[in-house]
Amino acid sequence: MNRDVRCQVCKKGIFLFRLHSFRNVSPDACDYFCLLFRKLLAATIRVQKAGQFIWVASDSWGAKSHPVRDQEWAAEGAITILPRRKSLTGFDDYFLSLRPRISDRACTHGNITWKNELKKNRQINCRNPWFVKFWEQHFKCRIPEVPGIKNISPNGTRRGTVSPLREKDLPECTGKEKFTNYEQEGLVPFVVDAVYAMAHAVHAMILQKCTRDSKPGLLHFCKRVKPAPSGRELLKYIREVNFTGLQGQGVRFNKDGDAYGHYFIYQYQNLGNRYDYVHIGNWSASLSINASQLIWKEENGSFPKSICSESCPDGYIRNFQDQCCWSCVLCREDSYVFNDTCVTCNPGYTPTQDRSTCAKLRPEHLTWGNPWALVPLVFSGLGVIATIFTAFVFLRFHDTPIIMASGRELCYVLLAGILFCFLMAPVILAKPTIATCGFLRLGLGLCLSICYSAIFTKTNRISRIFNGGIKGVKRPSYTSPRSQIVICFGLVTLQLIGTTVWLIIERPTTKEVYPYPLTSVLTCGISNLSLVMSLLYNMFLILLCTLYAFKTRKIPENFNEAKYIGFTMYSTCIIWLAFVPIYFGTNNDYKVQTTTMSMCVSLSAFVVLGCLFCPKLYIVLFQPYKNVRQGGVGCRAHANNSRNQIKFGQPSRSTSLFQPSTASGHSLSSVGETPSQEVNTISQGLKRANGDQMLPTSPVIKRAPSR
Repeated sequence: MNRDVRCQVCKKGIFLFRLHSFRNVSPDACDYFCLLFRKLLAATIRVQKAGQFIWVASDSWGAKSHPVRDQEWAAEGAITILPRRKSLTGFDDYFLSLRPRISDRACTHGNITWKNELKKNRQINCRNPWFVKFWEQHFKCRIPEVPGIKNISPNGTRRGTVSPLREKDLPECTGKEKFTNYEQEGLVPFVVDAVYAMAHAVHAMILQKCTRDSKPGLLHFCKRVKPAPSGRELLKYIREVNFTGLQGQGVRFNKDGDAYGHYFIYQYQNLGNRYDYVHIGNWSASLSINASQLIWKEENGSFPKSICSESCPDGYIRNFQDQCCWSCVLCREDSYVFNDTCVTCNPGYTPTQDRSTCAKLRPEHLTWGNPWALVPLVFSGLGVIATIFTAFVFLRFHDTPIIMASGRELCYVLLAGILFCFLMAPVILAKPTIATCGFLRLGLGLCLSICYSAIFTKTNRISRIFNGGIKGVKRPSYTSPRSQIVICFGLVTLQLIGTTVWLIIERPTTKEVYPYPLTSVLTCGISNLSLVMSLLYNMFLILLCTLYAFKTRKIPENFNEAKYIGFTMYSTCIIWLAFVPIYFGTNNDYKVQTTTMSMCVSLSAFVVLGCLFCPKLYIVLFQPYKNVRQGGVGCRAHANNSRNQIKFGQPSRSTSLFQPSTASGHSLSSVGETPSQEVNTISQGLKRANGDQMLPTSPVIKRAPSR
């Protein structure tokens, strides 16, 4: 193929054909192009593929009839372009008046000259050496050699084109032949514009270089431009021209030296009884197509589709198989498409809907209607109701023996801590803000420290009382209710001081974390590990409470709180031991972590409320006969009940040495066969520890033998 011709074939029937460059393209090259394209059309007919290709050609094809002659159906639907032009009437008048030189008297002015000669509104074309060749080809005649005039053109080529063997078969040209169906060549207006551009450039150069040496308005070649300007210098002026050509269009050049394009777009169509080029659109800085003018050979008349020309959907890039065919490859869900490349969005950003750029993610957080938040909130609400109910019962029966014997002051502190724990659930589940994050860091450790400080004070007091009672009769220090409150609040103050210092050093903030692609979570500005580390003090209190509960396990089993405190602390340890792997083993799932922490705090409060307060509430509400002081020692009573006689009398040394009873009927100590001195010592220790008068001993009930 000629080096100036480039073909580009896309699969599925689109055939692009264009001249690679118009530089140094001879008329023979254009003829070769037309011949080549005719052969391509003929090849599609020969292999029975005619009509399966859509031809897209440049202005080298344009609106010519020669490339498609006698094989029009194979080129149907072809898209071609032509530079937008307007026929020049003056050129038509000039060209139709031209005649070839067929006489030896024409074009002679002394010596032979190449100047047209005007005769009777006809011009003998003496200047164009190829006009004779054109005339012979067009009219299929021959012009005989003029005697005395060499039949050679100025460039050394022979004028005639008819071979000597055929010259005798053709009639002689008379010079009076007339053109029929004449149409102006499409490039004529552009040749005229090119000549004018050169003239404007030379004019501008002379004005700039030669005006000083001449009178104003007088133009002549000065020494600066003689003998002739250089091509590079003249090119500078050519690129600066800007004028309106004979077509009424502006003529100017861009920075690369190319003229601004204006094109007509045609489609070669079957118009029923003939084939012709139909104007379907224009190009002038932008494309304008009249789609209603397009006619395709598809069955339903729809636009033809090509696998190679179909664009990839949003989010896909093209994987080129060859020069113009590709397959579409899907980008990752967190990537957008830029220059046929998948680009990953930064953390916290997501691709837009058209996958052309990234947009900021809206951070997620638990909402009140989310099931992960709804269940802990309901659980917390039930706990608040239960705590308020318990506090109301304690206040209502404040002076009853069961309430007084349980250490009322610490019970109220413990109830306040339990209520605080339940109220922390909405704070943990709320949207993270500076206020909620600050209150979370302060309240989470504080509510637990109130509960476990009160329990620790209770267990420590019980341990010291019983250990002191066994070792001697000296009353243990700091066992009064006021002392217990001071100790409890001292322990809570340590947690409060530590949390306050932490808040001052590390101010509460919020941050966004990105556990997964396309996921942004709004959290408080501390790490999960730091939050758990802030609970170390409470874990220490839990361990101490558990230790003291274990140490007091051998206290007489009827002692009304030791075993309940022990069960409370064992359950609490199980809850917090389960919390750690669940919280850190969820792969940073904020829903699971937040819900787990809220439920853990609420469960801890429910365990304390259920184990320490429910037995007392049951006696106060459902067994009030146990919540009374019993009669004095030495009383005897007799009663008949069916067949048995019940006697109330002094307890026997052999059966029960010492059974000081609480209002519930449960003995404060039941030591079995313990010596009386040891039991009395314990009894005195309890009396001194409580600061209250010892309750009277319970009468021993004996059954009388049947009569």
